[in-house]
Amino acid sequence: MQYLGRASSLPFRWQFTRNLLLVATATVALTSRSAFATNTSSPSATSFGIKNPSSKMADETYTPGTSSVAFVTTPDKESAKKLAHGIIERKLAACVNIMPQIESIYMWEGKVNEDNEYLMMIKTRSTRIDELSKFVRENHPYSVAEVISLPIQAGNLPYLNWITQTVPEKAESKD
Repeated sequence: MQYLGRASSLPFRWQFTRNLLLVATATVALTSRSAFATNTSSPSATSFGIKNPSSKMADETYTPGTSSVAFVTTPDKESAKKLAHGIIERKLAACVNIMPQIESIYMWEGKVNEDNEYLMMIKTRSTRIDELSKFVRENHPYSVAEVISLPIQAGNLPYLNWITQTVPEKAESKD
C-alpha cells in the first residue's frame, strides 16, 4: 500500500518538474534575447532582424508585407511547370514550389466538384502581384484561374532579402 501512496503523488511530481523546466527554459530564452539586444554585432542578432548600426549592409530588417506568397492551382504538372517557368523567366517571382496531388473540393456552376490538382506556391514582391495575376490569367488553362496572395509578415531574413533582390520593383509605366 505504501507503494501505491507514492504512485498517486507521481503526477504532482511530474507536473512540478515540468513547471520547473518551463521556468528554466523561459529564463534562458529571456537571457539569450537580452544578450542579442545588447550585442548587435553578433551574426545571430541580424538573423533576428535586429539592426546593427555599425554594419555596412543597408537592409538588415524586413518590412512586413513587402513580400507575398501567391497560390495558384493547375489541373496537371505540365501546366504548373509551364506557368512556373514563365513566371521565373519574367522575374515575376523568386521561387515557385509545385506541390503534387492536392484534392480540391469546390462549388462551380451550381454543383460540387472534386478534382486532383497541383498547387503552386509563389514567392514574390507584393508590388508584383497584379502583374503575376495578369500573367497567370493569360496563360492558365482554366477559364477562372485561382490566384490568391498572402503577405509575408516575417521569416528568415536572408531568404526574404533574396526575394527582394531577385524580383525587381514593379516597372513604372511610361505614358
